[in-house]
Amino acid sequence: MTSFESTNGTLNWFSKFNKFAFDPNSGLKSNFERLAAHRNWGHKLKRKRWTECQTACFDALYGGDADKNKLEKWQELCHEVHITNPPETISGCKEVLGSRKMLVNIVNLIDHRLIGVPVIRFKSYRAFHDYTTNGRTYPLKKAKEEGFIKALLRKL
Repeated sequence: MTSFESTNGTLNWFSKFNKFAFDPNSGLKSNFERLAAHRNWGHKLKRKRWTECQTACFDALYGGDADKNKLEKWQELCHEVHITNPPETISGCKEVLGSRKMLVNIVNLIDHRLIGVPVIRFKSYRAFHDYTTNGRTYPLKKAKEEGFIKALLRKL
């Protein structure tokens, strides 16, 4: 998937909302917050839409169910989170990505592909926790369904 195609997939979710201009220089959360304010969403609807937004954007940028069975996609993710020599098997990739020492934020991963920000690999659980609980959590129910995300899931 090219950068344009993956970004375009992200734009597709935002394009459902008339009169909203997606800012390609801002991250996912920033664009979403502007959209929520523009649409004047209440707390419940905003939370529901944030789940939809993250899921659609992650799938557009990282691939959906079909890609979770492709070794090269797992190795690509390993490289993105600073694993220099990714394993040669999907189960090996899942194991290193699932390590308790692998602390990356899923919203940050989305922004990495969306706008090119560096992937943050947190050195401590505390730093990861503080960053993630500041409105950058991924919906647990959805995370448990998705292969790539499930591997990176950490308890908060």
